[in-house]
Amino acid sequence: MCIACVYIPRFAVEAERQRHPDISNRAVLIGGMNVHDCSLGAETAGVCRGMRMTEAIALCSRAVVLPPNAAHYQRRFDEVFGLLREVSPDIELGEPGVAYVSLSGISGDIQALAQDVISTLHKQLGFMASVGIAGGKFTARIAGVTSRSGVVKIVPSGAEAAFLGGLPCAQLPASEAMLRRLKLLGLETIGDVANLPLGPFQQQFGLEGKRCWELAHGTDNEPLVPTVAEQTITRRLQLPAPVVTLEAIFAGLESLIGAAYADKTLRGHWVRKVVVRANFDSGGSWELPVSFREALADPKDAWFAVKNAVIRHPPDRPVEELEVELVGLSSEFGKQGSMFENKGKLWRQVEEAARQMGTNGGPSVGRIVEVEPWSRIPERRAALEDFAR
Repeated sequence: MCIACVYIPRFAVEAERQRHPDISNRAVLIGGMNVHDCSLGAETAGVCRGMRMTEAIALCSRAVVLPPNAAHYQRRFDEVFGLLREVSPDIELGEPGVAYVSLSGISGDIQALAQDVISTLHKQLGFMASVGIAGGKFTARIAGVTSRSGVVKIVPSGAEAAFLGGLPCAQLPASEAMLRRLKLLGLETIGDVANLPLGPFQQQFGLEGKRCWELAHGTDNEPLVPTVAEQTITRRLQLPAPVVTLEAIFAGLESLIGAAYADKTLRGHWVRKVVVRANFDSGGSWELPVSFREALADPKDAWFAVKNAVIRHPPDRPVEELEVELVGLSSEFGKQGSMFENKGKLWRQVEEAARQMGTNGGPSVGRIVEVEPWSRIPERRAALEDFAR
């Protein structure tokens, strides 16, 4: 097995810099209470991910502070995913900025292929990546993360332990508690871990220790699990001015749902879920997934469910951009057809017979009518009323 890890450092920062060219030369901090991502300049000042934002600002007071926009980062990473699929159909996505590509069955110069991937990502999407290539995901990732942007690092089979040996234990997928204990024991590098016998080490750290010990020796049997490219339909609307009223937001969302349902690729398909997103005027984003009780083919039904969901969980800041994504496209029918469909005469006869039964003192006959079809409580979805009404 040969795996390439494509690594785009500080992915969120680079995505924001592409949106805001005026901060291209500024130190950047992204996060809320804690730092989600930071630029190289902020890292040099001592900032790290997970640090409290107040501490980060104290270390890098001139940095631009931005709220995270997870929806935008995921959308940009989906573009990276689409580009990488031209190289191999077997791609596993990690967190935004990290992707594992199976190179099994690919002939030719792997080094040149990886260099071409780096060049294409930079030219088409504006991201500068590094690529690590090895026999396992862990070593490939470390090779990519520890290399400079634009560089391809290949770790030959059998050389994994030597490559990893001098790196700090913090590179291992170990818990904070295990890393603290390793430091107390004087184990600073991955090579220090590899030099210990497995038995005593596993006795100290359990299955987590066994996994780290195997990785330190270059043994990595974790399979690459390809990410399935789910078919979706997305529509976006840039508002002329930030809006705060639900009426304006509803008008935009209803228009987007109608446009998404009108897409040619939806013909013959039904929709099981709609994801509604918004970008705020002050930065940051809002996302609301709306799962349908049954697949829907009518945009009016979808809009009815989305509207009620937004009423319960509205965005809390001025919105400058709206997005609607149809997810879970299915060829299955979401509703059972009527037994009297296209049989008008037969249905009229049934109606008349039911009325006669009711007027002659016979057993009562009722009909089911929808009340709250969107409700997750079955008793609220429909009611029984007198057929003779």
